[in-house]
Amino acid sequence: MLNVGSYIDELLQLSKGNLRICRMNWWLLKYEDQFKQAIDETTCKKWQKWFYNEEHPFPCVCPKREKLCVFIDLYRELDRLTQVQRMEKFFEDYFQRFQLIKDSSDSLRNWMSEIRPTISSIYLLLDKNDNLKIRFYNSEPILEVNINKSDYKYTLLCLDIFNYNMYVKGM
Repeated sequence: MLNVGSYIDELLQLSKGNLRICRMNWWLLKYEDQFKQAIDETTCKKWQKWFYNEEHPFPCVCPKREKLCVFIDLYRELDRLTQVQRMEKFFEDYFQRFQLIKDSSDSLRNWMSEIRPTISSIYLLLDKNDNLKIRFYNSEPILEVNINKSDYKYTLLCLDIFNYNMYVKGM
């Protein structure tokens, strides 16, 4: 029997303040086997379809989620965030390019076209105070993990630049 409540509690302790990418990676590595075991043990078959058949898991509609599903979803979301963080160098390069071309409308349009596929493939949840976080409302209690934004500095800068130029300036 998996004690996923203690795994989640450990993560919450690691994330006091904000969770750094090194701690996130450590936690993911530590509980990788339990993650796979939880997929096999959960009564919610969407996780097996996702893991074994690569089917997209639909959001949970359960009024109260079982702990195994919360753990699986949390693990999956943290893993996704580590993949986004691995793109930080890519975004740093694009930010440096933006600094050189920001006053040229044509160059900026080209920059937007180039970065658009990557930007549209990621999403980050920011709260009203611009804190980066993971939040599950249908868990008991509500599960919320704050993520250290400095690990995503250039990713967030490029997202802001892209969104401003796309939706405010209409490029």
